[in-house]
Amino acid sequence: MKVIRKDDRKSNKYITKFDVEKGTRNKAYLEKDIGGITVTTEDYSELVVYMADGSKPRYANIPENKVRVLKLMKDQHSINKTYEKALSYKMRSNIVISVFLGVGCLILTFVMASIVPSQDYLNFVNTLRIVFPTTFLTGTVFYGVAAKHIYNKLKEIQKNDYLLENEEILNEADLENANILENIKSKDKIEISRIKETKDKEDDKQYFDINSIDGLSLKTLKTLKENIEKENFLGLITTQQKKENADARGNQFTKNKKV
Repeated sequence: MKVIRKDDRKSNKYITKFDVEKGTRNKAYLEKDIGGITVTTEDYSELVVYMADGSKPRYANIPENKVRVLKLMKDQHSINKTYEKALSYKMRSNIVISVFLGVGCLILTFVMASIVPSQDYLNFVNTLRIVFPTTFLTGTVFYGVAAKHIYNKLKEIQKNDYLLENEEILNEADLENANILENIKSKDKIEISRIKETKDKEDDKQYFDINSIDGLSLKTLKTLKENIEKENFLGLITTQQKKENADARGNQFTKNKKV
C-alpha cells in the first residue's frame, strides 16, 4: 500500500505491506548440566510487517495477526480516501499550471528568436533567450511530474477501493483457467502467478486482498472481474475441465475393473 498523505511518509504506524518469512536459523542456549552453550537450528515462520518509516517488526505467523493487519490496512485506505477530492483538485491545478508554462515557453522562444538586438545588447538578449524559456520549461516539467505523482496516488486509492468493493467476486476466480487471465499483460500474469504460489504455500485461498494486490494495477483488477463475469455468463466447460473429467472417469473405470 503506497503512502498517500504527507503525515504518513515517515510514520511507524503506517503499514505498506506484510510478508510471511520462513526459514531456518541458529539458536543458542545455555546448558547448566555441562556448563556450556549449545547451538542448534530451528525452523521459523514469521509475519514481517513493513512500515512507512522503514522499520520491519516481526510477529507470529497466525491467522489472527493477518486478519488484524489487513483490517489496519483497510482503515488506512478509509483515511486515504477522504483526501481523494483534494488530490484531484491539486492534480488539475498542477496540470493547468504546467500547460500554461509550456505554452508560455513556446511563445517566449518564438518571440526571443524573432528579436534582432543591436550589437550593444547582443549578449544581454542572448542571455534572456536562454534564461526565460529554460525557466518556463523547468516549471512545465516540475508541475507535470507533480501532477503525475498525484495521479498515481489517486489510482492507488481507486484500486484499493475497487478491490474492497469486488473482493468476493475476484476471489471466485479459477486462476488455473487461462480464460480468466485473457487480455492481461504478461508482467501482471507473472505477478498473479506469484500471488497464487505464495498464498497456496500458506493454504490461503483469499488470493486478492489489500496487501497482495500491491503489484497489480486497477486496470488488471477490472479485467479480471470482467473475465470472471464472462465465464460465469457463458458457463462452458473448458478444455482443462474436460481433461480433468476424462481423467477422473478413467481412474474410476480402472478402480472398478480391479475390483
